Amino acid sequence: MITRDMSMCQAVLENHQLLPLFPRFNIKTGFGEMSVEQVCKTHRVNTDFFLEIANAYLDDEYVPGKDLSHFSLGSVVQYLTSTHTYYVQIALPRMEEKIHRLLEYSGLSAKEVNLVSGFFNDYKKDFMVHISEEEQEVLPYILELEKQSIKEDSDPDFIDRLRNYSIREFALKHDRLEYSLENLSRLIIKYLPPFEDFDLCNQVLSGLANLVKDLVDHANMEDKVLIPRVTELEQQLIRKHDTQ
Repeated sequence: MITRDMSMCQAVLENHQLLPLFPRFNIKTGFGEMSVEQVCKTHRVNTDFFLEIANAYLDDEYVPGKDLSHFSLGSVVQYLTSTHTYYVQIALPRMEEKIHRLLEYSGLSAKEVNLVSGFFNDYKKDFMVHISEEEQEVLPYILELEKQSIKEDSDPDFIDRLRNYSIREFALKHDRLEYSLENLSRLIIKYLPPFEDFDLCNQVLSGLANLVKDLVDHANMEDKVLIPRVTELEQQLIRKHDTQ
C-alpha cells in the first residue's frame, strides 16, 4: 500500500504499475528523496486523490477510505479526461500499429487478417462511443453536481433531476469493454495459425495484456473511487436542500 510519507522513488521501484499514472497527473520523474506527499505538492496534485488512485490500481481488493471528501470532483474529472486522452492518442494507436505490423508479415489468409483487424476496429469504435458518452453526459453532470453543492441555494431544477437520477444508474450500465479486448488475445493464441515473427507476436500479446490490465484498473477506479464520491455528494446535496 502506498502512503503519503513513503519515498516516491521507492514506491515506483516496488510498484512499476504506477508508471502509467504519472502522465495523467502531469507528474514527471526525478523525485530525488521526496516523499509521495512532497511530489504531489510540487506538482499541485491532491495527495489524497493520488493515493486513492494509486492504491486502487495496485490492489484489486483495495477499498477507499470512508471519508472521500478530501479531494474535489473536479480533480477526478481532470484525471479521467487525461486518461481518456492517453487511451485515444497513445495506447490504442500504439496497439493498432503493432497489430498492423503483425498482420502485414503474417502470411495469414485475407479472411483471417480481416477477422483480426475487424475485431480490433469494432472494439475501438465501441470504446470511442463509451468515452464520448462519459465526456458528454457523465462528466458534465459530475461538475454541475459539485458546482451546486457549494452554492448557498441549489437550483431546484437540478435537485428535481437529482431525485430521479443517480450516478448509480451510470454504474449499472457501465460497460466493461476491457474484457472484450481480452478476446482478441484469445483469438490470436487459440484459433489463428502460428505467426512466424514470434517476437512481434509476443509484443502484441504483451501489449494487449498490459492494455487490458490498465483498462481494468481504470474501470475499478471509477467503481471504487468515483462512484462512491459522487454518491456521497448527491446524498449531501439532497439532505442540505431538504433541511432548508
